[in-house]
Amino acid sequence: MTAMVKAEGVHKSFGAIEVLKGIDLEVAPREVFCLIGPSGSGKSTFLRCINHLEKINVGRLYVDGDLVGYRQQGNRLYELRDREVAAQRRDIGMVFQRFNLFPHMTAVENVMEAPVQVKRESKAVARERALKLLDRVGLADKAGNYPAQLSGGQQQRVAIARALAMEPKLMLFDEPTSALDPELVGDVLDVMRDLAESGMTMIVVTHEMGFAREVGDALVFMDDGVVVETGHPREVLTNPQHERTKSFLSKVL
Repeated sequence: MTAMVKAEGVHKSFGAIEVLKGIDLEVAPREVFCLIGPSGSGKSTFLRCINHLEKINVGRLYVDGDLVGYRQQGNRLYELRDREVAAQRRDIGMVFQRFNLFPHMTAVENVMEAPVQVKRESKAVARERALKLLDRVGLADKAGNYPAQLSGGQQQRVAIARALAMEPKLMLFDEPTSALDPELVGDVLDVMRDLAESGMTMIVVTHEMGFAREVGDALVFMDDGVVVETGHPREVLTNPQHERTKSFLSKVL
């Protein structure tokens, strides 16, 4: 079975600062893969490399068997054209820490936008799916509201619906609850739980250890640009093997 995501020796530097120092990991189809670690450990950068928002310096990244951002001829890599990269990104939904909704569009218009612009779907078809997706994330009654009229948690659920509108095979979540008030976190995690149960492959950068424990299939602890420890979430969280993992978890659990 082809891994949904495969990283081989992935390095990424910003100038002289090496942020990823050789990441090797695999994410199976339908798996919920959680990434934890301190700020600055490279988790978000790695996520952004998966859809080529950041270009890697060394190594290989594959999504569903396809090399991300490049094509290989012989031993050489050639960067894909913008159009080809955009086509790869269609299959990868991304939900950011900040919701990045278009402020001048209603919730339903935000969800419709990409299928209409990118897939050239008719507005009627896109609207029908957008309304179903808003219903799925518990916001059917907010379809006509603008982002400024929604709470942070509601905006984040619209952002999830927007990512799902492109019918991706992989969803990336970059600390989707960290900008939210504590009482709004649960609604967003419920939507993510529902997605996991439906079989969506998900990579989640998170500080929500309870979510990782309950919903995750695999957990990676990253620090200083490397994978320190990997395993089943319950195992890693209750019985970490590395001192660095123990030290981190003692502060967050």
